[in-house]
Amino acid sequence: MKFCTHCGKELMDEAVICPGCGCSTDNKPQTATTQPREDDTVSVGLCILAALIPLFGLIYWPVKHSSTPKKARACGITAIISWAVSFVLLMLMYM
Repeated sequence: MKFCTHCGKELMDEAVICPGCGCSTDNKPQTATTQPREDDTVSVGLCILAALIPLFGLIYWPVKHSSTPKKARACGITAIISWAVSFVLLMLMYM
C-alpha cells in the first residue's frame, strides 16, 4: 500500500488517482505551468470575520467556492447564521 502525497489517504498500489482528493499519484515534480493547490481547511479567522461582517461571507462564498469549497461553505454558513441571529435579536428588541 502507498499513501497520497497530498491528503495522506491510503491508496492501492495500482491507483493512478487518489479517491480522497482526486490528485494524481505519480511523484513527478510540479512544472511551472501547474499551480500548487490552495489549502482548503476551514479557517477560524475567516469564519469570525464572516460572523462579524456577514456581507463578507456572502461575497466570499461565490468568489471562492470553486477553488476552496470547504472554506467558502464555512464562511457562507457562518454569515447566514450571523445574519439570522442579528435579525432575531433586532426583532426581539423592538417588540
